[in-house]
Amino acid sequence: MKSAYGFTLIELMVALAITAILLTVGIPSFRDFIMNNRITTQANDFVASIQTARSLAIRHQRPAQICVSANPAASTPSCTADTDWTQGWFVWVDLDRDNTIDNNEVMRVTQSLEGTTTFDSTAQTSFTYNPRGLVDNADSLDLCDDRTGETGRRIDITPAGRVNISNLACS
Repeated sequence: MKSAYGFTLIELMVALAITAILLTVGIPSFRDFIMNNRITTQANDFVASIQTARSLAIRHQRPAQICVSANPAASTPSCTADTDWTQGWFVWVDLDRDNTIDNNEVMRVTQSLEGTTTFDSTAQTSFTYNPRGLVDNADSLDLCDDRTGETGRRIDITPAGRVNISNLACS
């Protein structure tokens, strides 16, 4: 007598039911996982830019600035007078001390943030580090996405030039 290989209809239905339950539970938490990683990455990218500006100011003994830009990827980007950091930003050091941005002075560029993210400062459109590594204009920036609850990040830049990240309840 030959034996049959395969699954019975009942075994297949049970496997499909278990798969459906796992997907129902797993997909929403996977979406939150992706969104949490995205907001953490965005906060870390900004902190890396801030730390780059601070170290460049100390290394070159010139003021280094990080500022909001509507065109950060341009060959010679420009700073804007907007507190919406979602547009993007760049770090530059005025190496020739002429108070204008030259191609060789742009050190780090970050283009606009992905997704439905808001990244705002209360008052600052730029942060300038002096050659001692101190920031001239300390402030806090709030990074939120389209979720509610304690899912955002607050980035505090202290007068000493240090950066602190904390959780933020976004509305």
